[in-house]
Amino acid sequence: MSRQNNDVLPPEGQPSTSSRSQRSSNIALGLIGGSFVTIMALTTPFITMQLKSSLPYMSTPRQKVEKALTFLSKRNETMLANHNLKYKDIGTPIKSRHNESAAHQKQLHFVDLGSGDGTAVLAASSLGWRATGIEMNPTLWLMSSIRRLLSNNKKTRINSELKIGDMFDASISQSSLRNANCTMIFGVAPLMPRISNMIETECRTGCWIMSYRFRVPLANGYDVVKNKKDQASVGGSGGIHASLIYDEEEMRIYELNSVDTTEEDNSNNTD
Repeated sequence: MSRQNNDVLPPEGQPSTSSRSQRSSNIALGLIGGSFVTIMALTTPFITMQLKSSLPYMSTPRQKVEKALTFLSKRNETMLANHNLKYKDIGTPIKSRHNESAAHQKQLHFVDLGSGDGTAVLAASSLGWRATGIEMNPTLWLMSSIRRLLSNNKKTRINSELKIGDMFDASISQSSLRNANCTMIFGVAPLMPRISNMIETECRTGCWIMSYRFRVPLANGYDVVKNKKDQASVGGSGGIHASLIYDEEEMRIYELNSVDTTEEDNSNNTD
């Protein structure tokens, strides 16, 4: 009497249970490997750039950006009412006289130099500002671009623009800065000489300069110093010609003055 074989063979043409299990394992390993490669591809540029740079990466809290921009919107409305203008006249460039026809704008324009993960740009666009972000780190630019595309706020997607590249490259930043009502900067000390020169050259009189945490060095006599410990960080050579108009929760906003007006005021103060 032969021994009965309990092994059940799969139907012809159908893989066995062990084959299906092996295939599932291979798919899982492939997904894990693919995810790892993707993560490495995205993070490597960020890590590499951070190792090469002494500048820290710092995200700006969205609620502080929104609060500051709301202040500026109300300030702009007051200015329009006082001057009986339909739009805010933000003047002409400080050192050059280009683009005077763009002085009156239907929509306030926010520019973020070093936009990082896009928090400030997305906040501005959601409030109705036309917002432009410039970021040289491809990982952060991609992150911010994905956040913009996935936003459920149509106004955010329409009003925002994210550029990848060096903010000191005139071909990338110049057109945006010349039409900006508000420019947000990363005011860390190593960058400030170059940023100050760029702002003085490209931004127009009346443009608002926004900085989180870092106090912007100003030309002598053009900041209201609240306490003595801030005295060293304002004034001196290389500062921008501007006045502090907002200082709350480490967020500061400066209003850019004309170089000619500033120098005239300084000469009057010395007389």
